[in-house]
Amino acid sequence: MALTTAKITLPTDVAVGIVNKASDASTIAALSPSTPMLFRDQDYMVFTPTAEAEVVAEGENKSSYEQTLTTVTAKRVKLQTTTRVTSELEWADEDNRTQIIESIVSDQAAAFARALDYVLYHAVNPKDGSALAGYTALNTTATQVTSTGDAVEDMDALVDAVAATYDVNGIALSKTFAAQLRKVRVPSTGLRLYPEIPMNLQPGTIEGVKAATSGTVSGVRAATVTNVLAFAGDFSVIKWGLVRDMTAQVIPYGDPDGAGDLQRTNQVAYRTEGVYGFAVLDSKAIACLKAAASAASAGTGKEAK
Repeated sequence: MALTTAKITLPTDVAVGIVNKASDASTIAALSPSTPMLFRDQDYMVFTPTAEAEVVAEGENKSSYEQTLTTVTAKRVKLQTTTRVTSELEWADEDNRTQIIESIVSDQAAAFARALDYVLYHAVNPKDGSALAGYTALNTTATQVTSTGDAVEDMDALVDAVAATYDVNGIALSKTFAAQLRKVRVPSTGLRLYPEIPMNLQPGTIEGVKAATSGTVSGVRAATVTNVLAFAGDFSVIKWGLVRDMTAQVIPYGDPDGAGDLQRTNQVAYRTEGVYGFAVLDSKAIACLKAAASAASAGTGKEAK
């Protein structure tokens, strides 16, 4: 159903404030910098350093290492979001400067950011939570860690799962796990064990490692509960970028989304489109913490949005 002026009390002369609910953002974008991507099957040559220096006595033969290269092909995903509004709302926005249209476009851009996490972490369509055919979820190929129910032990186990082999430079927390960590206190002093996690659950860093929190980590919109609590590891193995920059357009005519003719219903549509490219060079460089099946079945597994 399109947004209409009947649902909005428009002021005579004052600006309307837009109420912002706590929204999710992309943890991948926060922890792994974007890189330029091409609109073709882009292959990454993966080089894994294996050399170590050898002590050679005078007159002895020198040995060598056999270096192998593997390739990873980047995947592409096309995204779009379309919002219908009445043409009257568009006029009201212009006349009263309520910034409603600007907020709609901003909301669509934020949806694009979240989609990166949903596709890469969970291989689901964020619109309806359905599984995406032809995509593999990182939460199934990453190094698996099962929760013990103790948040501190879980954090240590998550890092230990990859720290011996890979550099841990990023931690992506679900809101559930971030809230659990924030509540942990030192028994002798009552001080918080993780003071870096504030009330809004957005830590920035945890114990010197870059961290980000979002409902996308657990996949709150996934139709099937993922049980994911957190990811940690070397986020530099995640390569992503916009193959085609996001474009925003106003559609005044036609039936762009199968919901009926725009002109017949006095509506216009706002659409944002773009194409992501992404690749995970080594999924085992990322550890994935999941709730135990019995613990997950005790609740809905969903977080508040």
